[in-house]
Amino acid sequence: MSHDQLVDRYLAAITDPQTDDETLDRLIHPDYTFREWPNAINLAGTERDRATSMQGLAAGRTMLMSHAFEVHEHIVSGDTVASRMTWRGTMAIDAGPLKAGTELVAHVSQHTTIRDGQVLRTESFDCYEPF
Repeated sequence: MSHDQLVDRYLAAITDPQTDDETLDRLIHPDYTFREWPNAINLAGTERDRATSMQGLAAGRTMLMSHAFEVHEHIVSGDTVASRMTWRGTMAIDAGPLKAGTELVAHVSQHTTIRDGQVLRTESFDCYEPF
């Protein structure tokens, strides 16, 4: 599988609430890290290890009734895939100023590093539309 195909499978898996742990284990490297740069939702940004990322994924499944990435392009350079995407998610619950049913839209630049046929690192730059 090519690196860009792996990123597409990873994005589909993390947005599908039916994805099981076995599927995630095949896609996500044991040494996985996720870096989210500061944005309108996460003002300080975060760096998470694999375990914390999986906890965040589970929490997101309770906060969002649905979400998906629309990939506009991938650019592959060695073991890195740079992706330009639009993310859309609909809130399932009230969370701070965000009310259930609110649609969030973010324009995303994401860099994904691949190792041993798995996603090793994701670095995400999310630019949210006003909400």
